[in-house]
Amino acid sequence: MRQIVAALILIALFVLLVGTRFKPSDGDKLASVSRLAVGKVRDALPPASKVAGPFHALRREIPERIEDKVKARLDADNRLEGVAFDLSSEGNTVTLRGVVPSAKARRTAVSIAEHTTGVEKVVDELAAPE
Repeated sequence: MRQIVAALILIALFVLLVGTRFKPSDGDKLASVSRLAVGKVRDALPPASKVAGPFHALRREIPERIEDKVKARLDADNRLEGVAFDLSSEGNTVTLRGVVPSAKARRTAVSIAEHTTGVEKVVDELAAPE
C-alpha cells in the first residue's frame, strides 16, 4: 500500500511541475527532488526476502502430486475426521485403502477422490462395517 501511495505522490509532483511550466534551469532542482523521492520509495519497500518468503511458503503447501491433492482434500473434510487413509496412485488412477466407520463415509471419501482435479479413476479398497 505504501508503494502505491509513494508512486501516486511522484506522479502528482510531476504533474505539478509540468503544470507550473518550470524552466530548464529548474532541471537540477527536479533531479535532486526525484533522487530524494526515489530514496524514500526504496526505503518504503520491504526487502525482497520479506516479499518472496510468504509466496514461497504458500507455494510449498500447495500439493502437486495427485495422491497429495486427494490426501489434502480428505484430511480437510470434517465428515471424515479421524479416519486414516492409505493412498497410492498410478498415473491418474488413485487407490484408496483403509477402514472407514460407515458406508456413508466410504461414499464420501470416494466422491471426494473422484472430484479431485487430475483424478480420472478411483479404485475403492476401503473397508466399512455392514
